[in-house]
Amino acid sequence: TQTLHTTYADGLEVFEFSNRQQEKHFPDGGKEILFPDGTLKFIHASKEEESVFPDGTVQRILRDGTRVIEFTSGLRETVRPDGSK
Repeated sequence: TQTLHTTYADGLEVFEFSNRQQEKHFPDGGKEILFPDGTLKFIHASKEEESVFPDGTVQRILRDGTRVIEFTSGLRETVRPDGSK
């Protein structure tokens, strides 16, 4: 695979992959990943994650492993690390 890697003076690194995936790696340790299907994922320096799917659904993964999913209908689902809701 061919990857274009650009590093900016402020420490930002941008990776562009041949499959159209793009990643930004920020100096504070955070990352932003844009997948070819349009899904956008943020990995914060705190290690919490947030994904925004093409249909508008948002999933957050908290530091303790809890997943919070917010659907476009307004429904919100919480799944704990042990799988309980």
